[in-house]
Amino acid sequence: MNTTPLAPIAALSMLFALPAFADSDTPDPADLTKTNTSAYVGMSNNGGFKGSISGDMAFQNGQQGMLTVEAAMDSHGNYTDSRLQYFHVFSTANSVVPKIAASVDVLDNALFSSVSPGVTLAINSGVKGLNIFPRAGVLAGKFSQDLTTMANISDDEALGASAALYVFYTAGKDGTYFGLYPEYNYLSGDAELSVLNTNFLMATPFNSEKTRWGQIKITNTHTTIKNAFINQSINDTVVWANYKFYF
Repeated sequence: MNTTPLAPIAALSMLFALPAFADSDTPDPADLTKTNTSAYVGMSNNGGFKGSISGDMAFQNGQQGMLTVEAAMDSHGNYTDSRLQYFHVFSTANSVVPKIAASVDVLDNALFSSVSPGVTLAINSGVKGLNIFPRAGVLAGKFSQDLTTMANISDDEALGASAALYVFYTAGKDGTYFGLYPEYNYLSGDAELSVLNTNFLMATPFNSEKTRWGQIKITNTHTTIKNAFINQSINDTVVWANYKFYF
């Protein structure tokens, strides 16, 4: 799929033009509803490269938002996929769900491009160090040219849903944590497409201020494409080594 990543380029320009950022404090990457200004670079076991940058904003009403742009390329330097996400965090008076984040997630890859508005909840597990964040959203998108050719369809538009469950556990006094989170996207049109990403993450800080982190991330992707002309399943596992820093 030959796609020019215009959305990530535009979003990066917006990010650096943001006038106000939230006050910095000790980073907690295991808390998805804690906004921050950060970036990371990573390389996979198959030679792929990925980079991401995030910027947070503080509003006068006490609410916070964060814009994140992520893009990847293969071992030959060709663009493969990108992700743009904005989420807005609201604090609640509820002890079980202390925070709610409304988000918009934009994906572009070899199979489809989509936008998914959704809601993420911060669940108070009652267990020290255990953070749980379920997310649900609706999904609207278009199948790629490669997929429409493969599935022999003429209408590339599709609708569906997205869901995820993020579970993080901080195990060490230094902030070392582990994460396990499945992310599911489903699109239905002239073909049915489902993509399940199951991620396992291990991360540890490189300094006492917790502004430099090393991460190992294992991602298994199971993709299913079905219609009258095709019934195909694809399974792939990739290991990423990431360096993340806050500023």
